[in-house]
Amino acid sequence: MNRLYTLFLIVIFSLSHLPAEAAKPKWVKKRPSDREYFIGIGMAYKNESSGLDYAKKARADALREMASEIEVNVSANSLLRQFENNYAFRETFESEIATSAAENLTGYEVQTWENKKEYWVMMRLNKEQYQRRKQLDLEMAKKKAASFLLEARQHLKNIEITAALGAYFKAIESLENHLKEDLTYRTIDGNINFGTDIMNDLRQLFSKISVTPVNPIYKVSFSKTMEAPLTAKVEYFSPAGRKVPVHNFPVCFHFTQGKGILQEKAVSNPGGEVKSYIQKLESSLKKQKVTAKFDHTALLQEENINSPLVSFFLPEGTVPAATFDIELQKSDAWFTAVEQIFGSPEIRQPFANQLKSELNETFFNFTPSAESASYIVETDVNFRKGEIKEGTGYTVYLVFADLYFSIISAETGTEIFSDTVTGIKGMRPGSYQYALKEAREKLLKKFREEIYPQLESLNL
Repeated sequence: MNRLYTLFLIVIFSLSHLPAEAAKPKWVKKRPSDREYFIGIGMAYKNESSGLDYAKKARADALREMASEIEVNVSANSLLRQFENNYAFRETFESEIATSAAENLTGYEVQTWENKKEYWVMMRLNKEQYQRRKQLDLEMAKKKAASFLLEARQHLKNIEITAALGAYFKAIESLENHLKEDLTYRTIDGNINFGTDIMNDLRQLFSKISVTPVNPIYKVSFSKTMEAPLTAKVEYFSPAGRKVPVHNFPVCFHFTQGKGILQEKAVSNPGGEVKSYIQKLESSLKKQKVTAKFDHTALLQEENINSPLVSFFLPEGTVPAATFDIELQKSDAWFTAVEQIFGSPEIRQPFANQLKSELNETFFNFTPSAESASYIVETDVNFRKGEIKEGTGYTVYLVFADLYFSIISAETGTEIFSDTVTGIKGMRPGSYQYALKEAREKLLKKFREEIYPQLESLNL
């Protein structure tokens, strides 16, 4: 009897120390309602494929639900209200605010419950504490923005242009999470409305900054490094009417027509000059363009570079920029062509002449004789009749086109490029001439799509 009693006690003791599933709390069974708290509840199922991600998912769902309970009123003095006519700006930020609202919530309580299949999370945020914290964050953001705005204006008085721009962008960054709130701020000198004040200041400042190309026209050989840099001068028109060089002004260079490898980012020297080198042209267009433009990304924190708020303060047309015209020094070439139309040589060579004209615009200067050329361009094109298809009330004519294209080094006689386009079909009712016209158009289109890109990669 004593042995049985002892065994019974051991079993009871052991069971009391086994992990037991906690009783399911009331908030899992029924969502609670509390006037003093914002509440969010999330649940995720446990399974082998989810690993530990079920806990993250449940927390994210609870946080998102709690954030959705927080009603955000748009103040009449907010940035969104001031820019409400800009639908794209408003729509983008409505979405971003909804996302960032959950990410920026703090000070909430967390409760969890789980069993073998489910994981539950409840989050509670005291409404009164939330409003106090929100107001404190707003006041701190406005003080910070006001400090940067006043700093920017002081830099302007001292003709420290780049420093002024840096301070303006810091003021904008300070307001990133408060677009729906009242952004007026009272100072000793009067009220500041951050949206309109920063916008007006920047527009006035940009209107007084010029970026001028020192050497606006460049002539360069294809695929060759430029010996001289693209040079622009950045100047500020001071209140005294003087042109003052702007030091440390960030500029981004990029191709707006054509393509190439260049030094993209640079800053101006004490004389206001900013330079970039083209390492290589990758397009054979005769006329190309490079734009040198104020680079606001150099003055921003990385997480704010793509913010639509920043881009809103920098509308197209207000940002200082300069354009360089790049003229490609084309290679001299001799053009020779054979054009057959329906089995007979075509003396006028309409397709070959059209092709020659396009190549002259992009790749070559065609010489009157082969002796003075560096390259020989050979073209052989053949248009041939196809069948006539007849049906009830219609007759359709078919014409097929084939093209052979080659580039030969005049010095060595070596073929450096060749390609063919075959089986192009023109099909039109009425006559073979209509079908021929369509075949020419399709053949030229095919040449542009398939052969042009290959020619751009050649070092001619």
